[in-house]
Amino acid sequence: MGRAMLAALCITALFTSLAYGHGVTYGVIADRAVAVRFGYAGGEPMSYAECKVFGPGSSPDLEFQNGRTDARGIVSFVPDKPGDWTVTAWDEMGHKGTLEVLVSGSKADLAGAAAPVPQAGPTPISVALGLSVLANLALLGMAWRSRKRH
Repeated sequence: MGRAMLAALCITALFTSLAYGHGVTYGVIADRAVAVRFGYAGGEPMSYAECKVFGPGSSPDLEFQNGRTDARGIVSFVPDKPGDWTVTAWDEMGHKGTLEVLVSGSKADLAGAAAPVPQAGPTPISVALGLSVLANLALLGMAWRSRKRH
């Protein structure tokens, strides 16, 4: 039984890259993002103000993106189609700003810019950690069997 378990663990170790289902993809979008800065009349930024971004022709209750401005009062988004986009930000004191942004370009170009960039695969550290977990499980199983015999 011990050899069968060891063989199963070895086979599992060989296919650890296939079990990468919950990995994260990431990448930098160089030139397709739109950034809008909100500020007060005195020049101070609307830091961490709530904001919503609406795409062309979208209904008022279904935003494309929502969140907050950053510390500098900036909110960014990556449009997926050309047209008039509406960006709104408001703070807890009742200040509100709305800006219409015209996004040009073809629909295919804009949609492709937002596609995630796949990772190169599991890193050597993640493979080593996976193998370490498998080895520890095998050792634990052997220790449990030897304890059971005594």
